[in-house]
Order: sequence, then C-alpha cells, then structure tokens
Amino acid sequence: MSNIATYIDQLIEALTKLPGIGRKGAERIAYFIIHSDDKTAKDLVSSLEDIGDKLQTCENCGMIFLQKEKECSCSSASNTKHICVVENIEDAIKIQNTHSFDGLYHVLGGAISPLDGIGPSELSFDKLLGRISNGVEEVIIATNPSTSGNATAMYLQKILKEHSIRVSRLAIGLPVGSNLEYIDDKTVATAIKERVELN
Repeated sequence: MSNIATYIDQLIEALTKLPGIGRKGAERIAYFIIHSDDKTAKDLVSSLEDIGDKLQTCENCGMIFLQKEKECSCSSASNTKHICVVENIEDAIKIQNTHSFDGLYHVLGGAISPLDGIGPSELSFDKLLGRISNGVEEVIIATNPSTSGNATAMYLQKILKEHSIRVSRLAIGLPVGSNLEYIDDKTVATAIKERVELN
C-alpha cells in the first residue's frame, strides 16, 4: 500500500508545480486521472511528451516553434517590417489565432513590476533592440492594460524613441457588444481618453 501512496504523492507533487495549482487542486486532478480510463491518462502523457519533444522556445524572440523546422520563423521570415511585442507566449498565441496580424512577435517574458523584483534587465528588451535594426518599420506594443503592462509600454516607448520606427499600441476601450451600464468606470474612462476622431 505504501508504494501506491508514493506514486500518488509523486503525481500530486508534480502537479503542484503548475501555476495556480495548490495542494488541494493537485490532489483533485491526481484522483481524477486515477479514476479516469486508461486512454485519458495516456492522452495526457502523450501530450506532455509532445510538448517536451516537439516544441522549442526561440532564444531570440521568445516564441515557440516546432523542433523539426530547425529554426524559428523570426530568423527567416520575409515579413520583418512589423513586430508585435507581448508579455508572454499566451498573448502572442491569442493574437495569432485572430488572423489579424501578419508580422512577427517578440515575447518579453513578463512585465515590469518593481514590487515583484522584475525590472527591465529581467526582460528581453535588449534582444528586441537587436532585432529592430534589421529593417523593422513598426513596433506594436501589445502589453496588458494593467499597472505593470502600462509601465512596460511606457518603458518601451522611451527606449524606442531613439530609433526611427513607428511605435503603436493596441487600442484599449469598450468591448464590442457590451452595454455601458455593465462596464467598470476605469474602462469607460480609458475609452473616453483613447477616443478616435471619426472624420
């Protein structure tokens, strides 16, 4: 019986290393896997192995790419005129899935947050500056509209001023299809401040 407990504890311990998963959550997931059929567990293991064996993070731009392609698209793509700067890979994938942007991405690896000990030197600003000297015409700042995201955007604007490239930021404001009465005051205030001229 002790061997069974050891295997379960190992699984729970591994699951607690995932972001946002505490001990109780890890136990629930572990017992869900144990009670599931073999296919569920095998599919999970197969997916995890695929992530580890087939995907790789680019040291230059921070995006992920298929290992079989040998190199990331940032090293050989023809469209290097536009770079969209994001905080993390999840944000880049979200934008990519909209099919509304045809350029390249640069993943900073987070946002400036002095309270968390994250300053400019902890993020990949230097690699971004190295990339923009190669015919880039525009840098699109797509950091989150949070305190740390805004601080990161301001820092980006500051360091990019010295380069003769266009710098833009994602529009921030009211979500499409929403009613003003249900939207928080800060979002409404931002929408008014960031309003665009119609003629």
